Amino acid sequence: MNDISSQSRRLALVIDADNAQPSLIQPVLLAAASRGRVTVRRIYGDWTSPNMTSWKAYLLDHSIRPIQQFRIVGGKNATDSAMIIDAMDLLHSGLVDGFCIVSSDSDFTSLARRIQESGLFVMGVGRRTTPVAFQRACEEFVFTDDMRATPPLSAPKKKPSTVPARIEQPRKPRNRQPDAQILELLSQGIRSATDEDSGWAGIGRVGQIVRQYEPGFSHKDYGHASLSGLLESHPELFRLHKGDNGQAQVQLIERAADKQLELLPEPLPEALPEAGSEAANDLPMTEAPAAPAPKSRRSRTPRKTKQTTEAAAPARAEPVIAAEAAAPAPAPAAESGEAKPARSRAPRRSRARKPASDTPAG
Repeated sequence: MNDISSQSRRLALVIDADNAQPSLIQPVLLAAASRGRVTVRRIYGDWTSPNMTSWKAYLLDHSIRPIQQFRIVGGKNATDSAMIIDAMDLLHSGLVDGFCIVSSDSDFTSLARRIQESGLFVMGVGRRTTPVAFQRACEEFVFTDDMRATPPLSAPKKKPSTVPARIEQPRKPRNRQPDAQILELLSQGIRSATDEDSGWAGIGRVGQIVRQYEPGFSHKDYGHASLSGLLESHPELFRLHKGDNGQAQVQLIERAADKQLELLPEPLPEALPEAGSEAANDLPMTEAPAAPAPKSRRSRTPRKTKQTTEAAAPARAEPVIAAEAAAPAPAPAAESGEAKPARSRAPRRSRARKPASDTPAG
């Protein structure tokens, strides 16, 4: 966004005569003058057409320069191309700091986007039927439906008629209550502009953020003279007050509740009752976990006992060998052809070792 203030900003006013009304040229100039100083005033169209004769008186009154553009092909509008070329020339000349494009045609969407990419301010003026793409390509968009038509200053005066003039009723706003989409848009703007330390957002900053996303937004559409009045009409969602610098600030109700929860002290841990008190006696008794059983260790056999057992083993083997020798031999099989019984295999004899004598030989 351009850092130049609106008082010193130089604006170029370019008007598409095929998509604008002559009677609204004065409020359009006033809207452009509130955003900067209009230094270039041009209007584009085929002035040889009889449809353009109504523009003559208005152009003379407001010193607007007409740019002639003939229709090259019947049914084709060549005004848009000439207007875009002149706007690009002004963009690169460095003579202006912003543009005010008066048209309801979506063909100027790319032009508005290109101007913003160069860091210049761009403002759109058109009907509510203007495509949303063109509206959001502009930094700010003003609807001509809310403007009041004015006659040209050099128009011939009419004779006073005897018919009493009709009392004009004030224009009613488009909608008395904003819908859920507008309320959510305001909430998002407040969240973006909220200061993390104080929890409050400036209403002026909120309005800038909302118009950046929705250039056609206006608090007047909902019957309020200011954005503060629109926010105050919904006390269940927004809270307003004046800050230290005297400017109005706003805060979301949900944000205020979160801020109060942050300020609450943390709960202290509950202290256990002293032993022997009545409160301690009322506590349920909990059994202590059983201690694990100690692991049993293997008893090691002494070395002397092991040697004595090995020495006694040959002595025990001798009676076993003698018993096996005394057992009767199996009877021989009869020759009458009876089946021989299965021979049982004798266990393998173990050779007995001669025990070592304690006394030396000889």
